[in-house]
Amino acid sequence: MPARIQKAIRRLTDHQKKIQGRFRLISIFRTATFFLSAISIFVFVPGEVHLLPSLPGWVLFLLLVRIHGRLRRKSNGCQNRIQFYLAWENRLVRWTGSEKGDLSHSEGRSAGSNTSTVTESEASQSDMADSRAEESNQTLQSATESEAEELAQVNRDLLLTGSYSLLGFLNLGRLGGGSRTLHRWIQEAVDGPPGPILRERQARMAGLSSLQVLQGRWFSHAPSPEEPASAIREERQRGAMESMAPASFLYRQSRSRTNEDRLPGVPDWLALVAATLAIFSLVAFFSHEILGTRAYHFLTFPAQWIFFGIYLLFFRNPRARKRFDELLAGLDETLPLLKELKGFRFHNPALAEENTLNQQLKHQLREAIFQDSVYSLFRNPLAFAMGGLIFSGPVLADWSMGRFLNRSQQQIEHWLDQFAQLDALFCMAAHFRFSSPRCLPEIVGEEFPLISARDLHHPLLAGSESVGNDVDFRKEDRLWIITGSNMGGKSTFLRTLGMNLILAQMGGGVRAREFRFRSTPLATSMQIQDNLARSESLFYAEVRSLKRLLDRPVPLVFFLDEMLKGTNQKDRSFACKRILSYLIENGASGFLTTHDMELTSLKEDYGEKVQLYHFRESPGEGLKFDFKLHPGSVEGTTALAILRKEGLPV
Repeated sequence: MPARIQKAIRRLTDHQKKIQGRFRLISIFRTATFFLSAISIFVFVPGEVHLLPSLPGWVLFLLLVRIHGRLRRKSNGCQNRIQFYLAWENRLVRWTGSEKGDLSHSEGRSAGSNTSTVTESEASQSDMADSRAEESNQTLQSATESEAEELAQVNRDLLLTGSYSLLGFLNLGRLGGGSRTLHRWIQEAVDGPPGPILRERQARMAGLSSLQVLQGRWFSHAPSPEEPASAIREERQRGAMESMAPASFLYRQSRSRTNEDRLPGVPDWLALVAATLAIFSLVAFFSHEILGTRAYHFLTFPAQWIFFGIYLLFFRNPRARKRFDELLAGLDETLPLLKELKGFRFHNPALAEENTLNQQLKHQLREAIFQDSVYSLFRNPLAFAMGGLIFSGPVLADWSMGRFLNRSQQQIEHWLDQFAQLDALFCMAAHFRFSSPRCLPEIVGEEFPLISARDLHHPLLAGSESVGNDVDFRKEDRLWIITGSNMGGKSTFLRTLGMNLILAQMGGGVRAREFRFRSTPLATSMQIQDNLARSESLFYAEVRSLKRLLDRPVPLVFFLDEMLKGTNQKDRSFACKRILSYLIENGASGFLTTHDMELTSLKEDYGEKVQLYHFRESPGEGLKFDFKLHPGSVEGTTALAILRKEGLPV
């Protein structure tokens, strides 16, 4: 696979060199045209200044600017695709993490603080509520905080979010909304989405993975810039669920809070005055240049400046235009990708939704492109200032864009939602395209085993570093107890299984030759952390984590790693047996890794419901591991050998 990627990189690099050669040539012609046009203003009639004779030169200059910009976009597109292939080459050789998972990781960690902020806000209004409503609110907030802590625990245990995480690995999206959609799908996968939703998403992902030409067009666009820290803090305060939603969802939420129907924009009367002054200025200018009349257009400049100042003071205010700018930013981010999709034919029946969107774009995209092109003329600070002072261009462009957004905001919201999903699907399609081994997981019913996999690999490890294992968690199985040597791969196996199950429950492909599963909620208690802010010890934090797990309804798949390691052997063995017995008898299913060999006696109590497996070191001298899952319990440990190897006096 890396050889194919390197071949694609060489091909794109050669193509980029050709484009850059044309780019430099056009740059020279553009500069020469500019100076020749500027000189012709003064030399057409010596001693006088005439703009009209230089107009053909300026038209040619604008044409060259357009060609120059198009070549720059093509060169940038090649560079973006090269970066995309380099990112996947890095993932296939040795991946060390990505910053594109950090935002969601911090959001996941702060979920509990978000809910506590809401609780304090509601507590300030408790004097105005009766006792029953207050009790109901407290119960609701307690449940919300518990769910947020549980979700953060799963994210941390299975490496779902963070710099080195499943989200960081998948997230090569071009849109901010696509990144948030990926994050939302990961969180939804923890709860086990319904099978029909997963089958539909899986079919769409598989269909997109085969469209390599469209993938190339899509990833030729630059990723969306990172959000500023202030925006991130503001979004965190809206709650954990909103931070996982697509951009248009956040926009609609802000609309519901303000209860306003129209976006703020330039009023009609200001646009009418600005247009009148601009028309008078243009007519007076050409009359002066062609007929030699007096320069009356200079009389309109002070009036234009006054109305331009009114526009800047009252209608360009960032706080007043927040909703307007949110929707416009979403359109700006999505429009280049809309152009790529326009006219593309989807023959796969699974991509019927994309085909419908494509048909709509043929009729509705033209005005959006025109409006954005006009508005973009004045994004340059110099063009904005000159246009506003000479012919009120920014005022008219802003007024026209405001009318378009108010008229089409529902359609634009639909585009944002659809393209956020499409961007997330392209990320999962790229993962499926480059993964090896790979397969589309089969979603089965209640009569089949919970999980069955062949040659299952860790999603984040390179092929040279990962070892495949077979898993057959039968219908009658309730608990797998996995023992083994230190560093033998027990915890990694839990994450391998959990992360692939999350991928399957997102509707994506998995790293296995075969994978069958029942969509089931997940719960974990693996990487427990103490909490100094709450005066919560490591042991008590694990007790609370286990209590949340036990309170979950069945069906449930749980992953437990070294239960209750913060207490003594006697109490730990007794408590672990009782907790595991409770889970088995209540119908939960799951996996436990442990060094406590006394827990293997549960096999005698529950028979076929409990299965024993282990990891062990390879035969021979030194500490070597095959990282393969073997039936039965382990014989012996490697703890002392590891301590001696590192020079500890044992």
